[in-house]
Amino acid sequence: MKQLDLNLLRIFLVLLETKNTRIAGDQLALSQPAVSKALGRMRDYFDDELFTRVHSGLKPTPRALELGDKLSMIMESLDEVILDSPTFEPTDYQGNITIAINGFISSWLGARLCLAVIEEAPNAQVNIVNWGSQTLKKLLDGEIQAAINYSPVDTNKQFTHQVIGEDDFFGLVKINHPLAGKTLSQAEINQAEYASLLVPSWNDTQPFIAKHLSSEVLKVKARSSYLHILLEVVKQSEIILPCSRQLAHYLRGEFEYVSFPNHTPDELKNIVLVESHNKRMHPMHQWLKRKIITTSQAIIQEKQ
Repeated sequence: MKQLDLNLLRIFLVLLETKNTRIAGDQLALSQPAVSKALGRMRDYFDDELFTRVHSGLKPTPRALELGDKLSMIMESLDEVILDSPTFEPTDYQGNITIAINGFISSWLGARLCLAVIEEAPNAQVNIVNWGSQTLKKLLDGEIQAAINYSPVDTNKQFTHQVIGEDDFFGLVKINHPLAGKTLSQAEINQAEYASLLVPSWNDTQPFIAKHLSSEVLKVKARSSYLHILLEVVKQSEIILPCSRQLAHYLRGEFEYVSFPNHTPDELKNIVLVESHNKRMHPMHQWLKRKIITTSQAIIQEKQ
C-alpha cells in the first residue's frame, strides 16, 4: 500500500469541517486548486469519493464520516505533528484574512490592524467585519481567522481566549458640552440622555450602561450599529455616548468626554482575542495573532 502524506490528512480534516475547498484553502494558506489536487490524491488512496458536490458545497460520504470520527480522537496530536514543519510566508499569501471585531474596538483598532496586515501580506484581501451572531461558528468553519471582543465571551472548549489589552468606560460628548470634563454624579447620570452602540450578540438585548450606571430610569434616546450615525447625533445634541477610553482618545479633538463614578464594567475591561482551538497553532494563525497583539498594544501604549 502506498504511504499517505500526513499533510493530506490535515487537509481532509479541514475539508470535513468546512465542506468547502475555497474556505479550506484560505484556512490552510493553500490555493483552491491545491486543495482539489490533494482531495484527488486522497480519493485514490482510500478508493472512495470522500466528498460529493452539492448546492451548498461538499457532502462527505459515509467513508469520510467514518474516517473523521476516528481522526477526531487524535486531532490535537495531529496538529502538533503536521503543523511542526510547514511555514507561512505572508508575502506569498493570496487568500482572504477575515477578522471580526466588536464595533467599539474596531473604530480605533480596525484601520491600523488592516494596514499592518497588508504591509506584510500585500497580496491578501483583509476583511474587517463586525462581531455578530455567527462569528463563533465562522471561526470554527475557517471563514473568520480571528475575533476580538471584550471579556467575558461565552464560548466552550472549542475556542481559546487571550487578553490582549485593557480598556475603560467613558462618555463621549460634543465640544463645549455643559458636562464635559466632569465626573458625573448619580443625579446627573439619571438626568442625562444617552446613545448606545449596538453590537450584535453582545449588547443587542440590553445596553450595558443601564446596568453599570446604577440607574433604573436611564434615558437611552438612540441605538444603532452604525457608529458614525451616533457620533453625528452626539455632535448635534447634548446626548452622551458611553464608549471605551480608546475610542474617546481616538476621537479627541472632535469630541470631549465625561467620566462615570462607577468602576469600569467587566464587559469593557479586558480586550480578548478569540481563536478556534484546533486552528490556533497553524503558522498563518500564529502570524496573524502576533500582528493583532503588537498592533493593539502599540495603540494602547500610545494613549497612556
